Amino acid sequence: MDKIDFTCLKSDIEDYMTTVIYVNGINLKNVIEEIETAQLAKKDLFVQNGCYEGICFFIAFQYKNHFLGKTLNEYIYEGQRYTLYDYKCSGIPGDHSLACKISIKSKEIIWHDFKNFSKVIPYELDYKDLEFHFCKEQYLHAINSAKNNTNKNVNA
Repeated sequence: MDKIDFTCLKSDIEDYMTTVIYVNGINLKNVIEEIETAQLAKKDLFVQNGCYEGICFFIAFQYKNHFLGKTLNEYIYEGQRYTLYDYKCSGIPGDHSLACKISIKSKEIIWHDFKNFSKVIPYELDYKDLEFHFCKEQYLHAINSAKNNTNKNVNA
């Protein structure tokens, strides 16, 4: 099983806190950047990848419960995919959003079927091998820690 943790960080473009996601102790944004960099290089596309920012911490944890599928419609894409990141260089939701399906089972939560909904990149990026399986109990604990700001990694 994979392990997940959430924390928050001040947005680079606005005056709010954004969500940071760690999977197995690694910032998920770094994993995404690595996958995208290889694909962009093959296409000789010079779009700055990895310019992601997590969704608003308030929406993810206080106002809604985003990572349990209870979120704003603006953060749900085709096929019931939930936004993990938006493109921080524009600040406009949907310009370059990375989303995935979040399947909630009786004992585990699965993040799968990742897709980039980009107005910036002219072709579809492939995340087919990216999938995470979380123990439901650990996942819920990570969400509750973030909600209560008890996570040791909170940088607020």
